[in-house]
Amino acid sequence: MREKFKSIPFPLQKQIISRFATGILFVFLFLVILFCFWDVYLFLPCVFFAVFLIVNAILLFYNSYKGNYVSVEGICEHIETTGLRKRIKSITLELAENKLKIMIRHRIKRIAVGDTVVVYLAESTQVYDQDGGYLIGSYYALDIGKGVQK
Repeated sequence: MREKFKSIPFPLQKQIISRFATGILFVFLFLVILFCFWDVYLFLPCVFFAVFLIVNAILLFYNSYKGNYVSVEGICEHIETTGLRKRIKSITLELAENKLKIMIRHRIKRIAVGDTVVVYLAESTQVYDQDGGYLIGSYYALDIGKGVQK
């Protein structure tokens, strides 16, 4: 099992570990609420989140091990930020033939224009045409490398 896990790319390993660890944290929270308070309205959401995250981690591990993902590598060409807090909303990658715009769903602070970005996508990810390039809204993981690699 350890060899299977090590054969998966590192960004996907981080996603699997974080989802599984968060699910285990919700299991512990469920047990604390169950034995201390015995309140159904408090421990029932913990059970739902724990089951969801653990199943999600198992499915991500299965899809990653079986190779049911696509990795796309490009050079960061443009970074779009929000107006007030300067949080990154999307990044645009320069690929071999065209451009790919990725809607960011979590905080990224260490990316700059010119960095190499590898995006891990599910094979079933929806890809939309937009302004002569492509747009994606969901992905498994991002791997950011500093500087341009040719």
